[in-house]
Amino acid sequence: MSYTQDDLEALNEAIAKLVAGERVVRVEHEGHSVKYGEADLNDLIALRDRMNAELKGKSKKRRIQIISNKGTC
Repeated sequence: MSYTQDDLEALNEAIAKLVAGERVVRVEHEGHSVKYGEADLNDLIALRDRMNAELKGKSKKRRIQIISNKGTC
């Protein structure tokens, strides 16, 4: 499953609402909607950690350097 920065922002808003005392929040991703309650706060935090890890992995760019020595004889 591929997450976007918008998905992460929506999830952070949902976590903030639960912490602020709202009883139920809704998170949508790829056409699916899930309602979370206070008991699911730990699940939301774990999902946020996975999203952060995936998004950080996407942002890392690898650099490959090829060095060749033709040799001089």
